[in-house]
Amino acid sequence: MDYFDARRYIDDVMAGRGSVLGLDSVKELLRRMDNPQDKVPVVHIAGTNGKGSAVSFIYSILRQAKYKTGIYISPSVFEYRERIQINGCNISEKEYAEEISVVKNHVDEMERDMISAPTAFEMETAAAFHYFYKNRCDIAVIETGMGGRDDATNVCNSPLVSAIMSVSKDHTAFLGDTIEEIASSKAGVIKTGCPVVLYRQDESVINVIRRFAEEKASLLKITEKVAEVKYYKDITEFDYKSSKDLYKSLNIQMAGTFQPENAAVAVEVAEILRDKGFFISRENIYNGLKTALWHGRFEKIGDKPLFYIDGAHNPGASKCLKSNIETYFKNYFVILIMGVLADKDFDEVILDTVPLADYIFAITPNNPRALPAEKLAAAVRKISKKVIVQESIDEAVVQAIELSERAEDKESVILAFGSLSYLGELKDSYDKSVRRKSKAVKDTA
Repeated sequence: MDYFDARRYIDDVMAGRGSVLGLDSVKELLRRMDNPQDKVPVVHIAGTNGKGSAVSFIYSILRQAKYKTGIYISPSVFEYRERIQINGCNISEKEYAEEISVVKNHVDEMERDMISAPTAFEMETAAAFHYFYKNRCDIAVIETGMGGRDDATNVCNSPLVSAIMSVSKDHTAFLGDTIEEIASSKAGVIKTGCPVVLYRQDESVINVIRRFAEEKASLLKITEKVAEVKYYKDITEFDYKSSKDLYKSLNIQMAGTFQPENAAVAVEVAEILRDKGFFISRENIYNGLKTALWHGRFEKIGDKPLFYIDGAHNPGASKCLKSNIETYFKNYFVILIMGVLADKDFDEVILDTVPLADYIFAITPNNPRALPAEKLAAAVRKISKKVIVQESIDEAVVQAIELSERAEDKESVILAFGSLSYLGELKDSYDKSVRRKSKAVKDTA
């Protein structure tokens, strides 16, 4: 099996089985693989929003401390193989094919034994754990896919520490209709006697997580509020007083008004890891936060015009995006490129973002669950008539750039957001547009 065969196999499984909650199948698969998930120290990250940022901050701190660190994330944004990494390097095509081949052999045996086969996400989760173990990682930072209790990643019996980020409504068909039900699902990552760090948030969520932590006799650390936050063009500076130390003038380059709070989770996780024997200095924490990067989360991809991409696809994330627009782009000419999935609460996302925009381009993401651009535009028109339907992502980018250049009376910014599934394609479109423009300038020179 080569890489393309492996990808085709996983895609076929995804199309045939979709998402199935529960751990029986993935646990059986891992048992047949000699339980690699129990042979690699793990930091487990759950939550609705901020998981990826927390992974990046923790990952960067551990790399500064010279630990061989793996990460497992989903979904990917720019490159499929970025979901499985070791020390900043994506799993290679050859290694991915090898891991999926191992998984497929065991899945075939399960099917012959009349045992329910795992989903595609469960297979890739098993492959990731096996890859980290085979490569002798010192530690792995694992991001849940959906939920917590029944998520395929929730197979580690004793993670070093779990972290639960911001919890809001998403995947309600699977996780429940209320914030308390969703928080209960996320709390399923808490294991007996294993510490948990909780992002400071609404008391309704805190109370649920506290109850689960008490039942599991797990140390619960709720982050403190960050202080003295200063937003600059390329960095954010803030102070944080943890349960053990005071960190003055921490710097992060990941933009966004909620990133300091996400970074606070990473600081608390690092201190717990230090208590467990990892040699992580204050300098490692400072440098790790400062050098952390995360694609597709309020990420600037261009300066002329100013162009950002953001995976704000649910109400919790859209509130963060709203805060970012109000903080960074007050009095700007704001152009939105928006593409969402039909199974998301896009009405609330629209309410948070569209009133702040001068123009909106509605597009259809390249995803089988995508909401058609026409339907998105119809929902947007309830708030703003300045919406343009554009089926082509290339054309949406070109028209947005042309529109921004005509906004002569004020600075402009283009924000493309919604489903992470189209942001990689959109960045490619932006890069092509910049190259075409550069070539045109050279040709006329």
